[in-house]
Amino acid sequence: MKKIFLLMTYFLLGGIVVAARPLKLRVDKPGTLASLVSEKKKYTTRKIVLAGMLNGDDLRFLREMAGSDINQRPTPGMLRTINLAKVTFTQGGGAYVDKEGLQYVKGGSHTLPSFLFRNCPVEHITLPEHLDSIQTGALEHTQLRRIELPDSVWVGPYAFYNDTVLEEVVFPAHVKSIMPYAFSLSGVKRLSIHNVDCITGNAFTELPQVETIEVKGYLGHIDGWYTISACPKLRSIDLYGPVLTTGGPTVLANCPILERLTFHDVVYSTYFGEARNCPAFKGYETKGTVISSEHTDLIPSLPLEKNTPETKPFREAIQRLMPVLKQGIRGGEMIYHINTFSYIAYGEACHLALEGKKTEALDWLELAVAAGWNRYRHMQEDKDLVSLQGDPRFEAAVIKAREKGDFPLILKQAAPYRANNKEWPAFTYQPPTDSNLIRVREYFHLDSIAGSGNDISRMKNIMYWLHDAIPHDGSSTWPKCDYNAISLYEICQREGRGLNCRFLAMMLNELYLACGIPSRFLTCQPKGYRTDSDCHVINMAWSKSLNKWVWMDPSFAAFVSDENGLLLHPGEVRERLIKDLPLVLNEDANWNHKAQQTVDGYLKDYMAKNLYWISAHLRSEYQTEGNNGGNSRMIYLVPAGFLQLDGTTSDDEYFWQKPQPENVTE
Repeated sequence: MKKIFLLMTYFLLGGIVVAARPLKLRVDKPGTLASLVSEKKKYTTRKIVLAGMLNGDDLRFLREMAGSDINQRPTPGMLRTINLAKVTFTQGGGAYVDKEGLQYVKGGSHTLPSFLFRNCPVEHITLPEHLDSIQTGALEHTQLRRIELPDSVWVGPYAFYNDTVLEEVVFPAHVKSIMPYAFSLSGVKRLSIHNVDCITGNAFTELPQVETIEVKGYLGHIDGWYTISACPKLRSIDLYGPVLTTGGPTVLANCPILERLTFHDVVYSTYFGEARNCPAFKGYETKGTVISSEHTDLIPSLPLEKNTPETKPFREAIQRLMPVLKQGIRGGEMIYHINTFSYIAYGEACHLALEGKKTEALDWLELAVAAGWNRYRHMQEDKDLVSLQGDPRFEAAVIKAREKGDFPLILKQAAPYRANNKEWPAFTYQPPTDSNLIRVREYFHLDSIAGSGNDISRMKNIMYWLHDAIPHDGSSTWPKCDYNAISLYEICQREGRGLNCRFLAMMLNELYLACGIPSRFLTCQPKGYRTDSDCHVINMAWSKSLNKWVWMDPSFAAFVSDENGLLLHPGEVRERLIKDLPLVLNEDANWNHKAQQTVDGYLKDYMAKNLYWISAHLRSEYQTEGNNGGNSRMIYLVPAGFLQLDGTTSDDEYFWQKPQPENVTE
């Protein structure tokens, strides 16, 4: 009997050993994973080591092996350990998961696709060696206990959201970005990050067990919008390395026993304000130099007499940032959110050049250009830099600055638009008979504001009224209200505040729709959007009398014509900038009635920069954006090959299509 028992134990253990051996496969042809895994092994394999290139069909099959089908329903799959170290991804194949609509492989070859393992009870994952980004929810709702992130990774929103058993996150030497709710985990007690380019708002929220958060290396930028919140056991936050910029004011919220946030090194610029609902908070502690602080009562900065480029404390602080900034230059672009540093770097180059320190001056000048400095003509004419002129490094820096700052040239060098035969959905416009738009029309007495003239006259009257009613304030905080014309107007009246271009354009869009004028608000962005966070949002409205779109900008009370007085739309303005054709700006275009706008400044500089790529909502309607808005799909018009986003097109005829007849009203 004893022998039989021992023999059965032997076979059982043997069976366990055999079952524990990983299945090793190489997918040479995308879409063939299912054929490489027999049906017998599909739901019995517990470990797998994959290599090769996977598409949507492979990922759907892998999810089924890992216990969840395309609809996130359980399967008999037993796969719990997945090694993707030698894997890349490719577009093609079918959808792999239905979450916020069917998901297909859309990113690059080194992007972990959105929601890939959502609701899969996997316990161990080795991420691809060359992974550069983890997209939204890719590892959400798993059974991972430990995850090791690859170097220089971008961690997307909700990447590890609600991974209830995850206890340890091993951060690499460098992280590009940590996005909202990336780590909302219930088991992690300590977050220890090394060098990180950017931490966005809501990055560390809903962490019930975390006790300490630390950044051991440099921090490029940290947002100030509830970035660290709802952490009931959090006691301390330590930023050990240099901090370049911060947002503000509410970086800390709802952390009842949090006592301190300590800056251990130099801080270039901070907007941190009071902690909200943090009763134990004793304040910010600074152990290094703070060059600029918005709230000096909370975070003191250098005294005024010491806070100029000529003083030793200021120069020492800037020099301390030099190696950090050098680390931040990747592919010729500066790390996120610090293009404003270019002005300081340029000033340092000027000082060093005047002191005869040519090599150091050129180092700082190159750094300034990498950080976003693009005033190439100023560089050539600057008397402070005379000693550098003629040096090959100086001339190369001028060329690179021009590549960033000669905006008409950048447009001319852009790839052309390209029509295609893809079936795109039509842009739609909410009719003025909608109950919300009727309320907007009556609230603002729009019939009186618009007047009884033709459609162009009515458009201008409405735009001028809005321009005068609410000042443009590009640096204002986002209003805490619903994003509709009435709520936005009321909060501005109540708080005596202005709005940025986006909210002004949202308002004008609703005012036009309420009057039966089809309209879209357009987000216009630069080619260098990764380092230049400035964009501009304008409107285009459909003129039935002209049978075309026309440009309307409430921020600057601006519209644009050709040499014959014909009003133009943004696409036509862009084309004329490329072809050096005449453009005429209305003479009363202005900023808050303080600064007159010109063709050279407004069109050939500012808007030439921001017309590289343009986006609009597919549905133009009441409260298009916001928590209670429609948040419709975005369509992006880009030069051919520039970007690959969901909704990207290079078909300009599609983008500028006339409104559908059923939405064109008298």
